[in-house]
Amino acid sequence: MMPRNSAVVGLLVALCGLFFGATAHSSPTEEAADKARAVSSLIQAEMAARGIPGAQVAIVQNQNIIFTGAFGLATLEGAVPVTPQTVFPINSISKALAGVAVMQLVEAGKLDLDAPLKTYLESLPSAWGAVTVRHALTHMSGLPEIVDDNLRAIDGAAPELAWQKVQSRPLDALPGTRFGYTQTNYVVIGKLIETLTKRSYADFVRERQFMAAGLTRTRFSIDGEPDAASLYSFLALQIQGMKTVGVERSKVPLLRLEPMTAYLDAAGGVRTTATDLAKWVIALQRTKLVSANSLDQLWKPQAQKDGTIRGFNALVNGYGLGWPSARRDAHPALTPVGGARAAVFIYPRDELTVLVLTNLMGASPERFIDNIASIYIPDLVPTGR
Repeated sequence: MMPRNSAVVGLLVALCGLFFGATAHSSPTEEAADKARAVSSLIQAEMAARGIPGAQVAIVQNQNIIFTGAFGLATLEGAVPVTPQTVFPINSISKALAGVAVMQLVEAGKLDLDAPLKTYLESLPSAWGAVTVRHALTHMSGLPEIVDDNLRAIDGAAPELAWQKVQSRPLDALPGTRFGYTQTNYVVIGKLIETLTKRSYADFVRERQFMAAGLTRTRFSIDGEPDAASLYSFLALQIQGMKTVGVERSKVPLLRLEPMTAYLDAAGGVRTTATDLAKWVIALQRTKLVSANSLDQLWKPQAQKDGTIRGFNALVNGYGLGWPSARRDAHPALTPVGGARAAVFIYPRDELTVLVLTNLMGASPERFIDNIASIYIPDLVPTGR
């Protein structure tokens, strides 16, 4: 991931200036074409600045896809280009789909968000007795982590043994008192959904979301790898306990393997294209998957017991039911992000959504999505660089 420099920032400013000058007297068709060119130029500049091998972009406005783009290489070995059909892992954006799956069960009268998990999963340890479904969805459960940052399970154990081990560990905090992001929360959510539906988590989501929204390229990691983008990182990684840290920076992208198994499907197992993911967003907006009231519940940032709201950082500063958010006065956004390589920003007040999928860990497209959105929302001042 190459460092950002002033020359690139200057280029982006110049691109925006050229765009707004060119569109002052343009027809709607010409203006749309100018915006598309500005988006493509901005994406290419960001890819060059950050060393991103390949990317897909989609933009939704007023519940219609108005832009799609495929850029760069899906696989460096053999120089395989990204196409509109290339499938990218979206990692923790998968949690937003898990939240939708939970709300579908709430709407069906099968699930109470504020009931203890043990109401539905009786075999959970007594120490988890006060943890509710809402606590797990919002990462305020206090549940200990089952995998490290590199998706390696506790002590390198197989999934079922790791599940047993994590249940034997003490809570990290009292439920509801602290935002503490762990994959364990969504492993539990996946098991909860399987228990209530009496089918695999993947099968339930395929039918109720992929098929319902008309997604043709979306699948789970366990379903195979055809047309999948290879994953890369500029950091050599080292496992330290339950954390994986970058210990050395490479001058060239390093191939990265992420062993995703079925028990992590709800936490991060979805692979898709930008176009398919855009269709899923549109299906949500048209209330084809859950009601408007359920969508409001999913998106609402949840407070800790002390009344404060926490998130990942200064930009992504809230978390709902599987849905991170950028809480701010001007142009707030829902901000599902995944794997430091994929991001979806939904701007509800502006009827705009920007989706960026890449194959570089560390690309962090959430840092430049506001810049893309500002081409369509002129008074949006990007933050979170």
